[in-house]
Amino acid sequence: CPPTVVGVGIGGTSDVCMRLAKVAATRPLGTSCADEAGRALEAELGTAVNRLGIGPQGLGGDATAYAVHVEVAATHITLNPVAVNIQCHSARRASAVFTATGVEIGA
Repeated sequence: CPPTVVGVGIGGTSDVCMRLAKVAATRPLGTSCADEAGRALEAELGTAVNRLGIGPQGLGGDATAYAVHVEVAATHITLNPVAVNIQCHSARRASAVFTATGVEIGA
């Protein structure tokens, strides 16, 4: 269901890598990877994904992904796991704080 947010996890062990991909996919739009090489990869992959021409709802165009977010972890050179998590455009972010006196939405 494009446009999407693509989350990419690189490094760690396979379980860590999958978690990184999910964290990347759910990171707020407009944020970038803390790692310089990760930021460069976000830009490169974002351009490549949008050049696919899939577009919104698969009807064509250059807005296939709102963003590509990358998260990285240290890994052994022989492992190099990579995971990709594609987040639907309708995914929403919200926060709440639960206390003994109630709930505060958007905290």
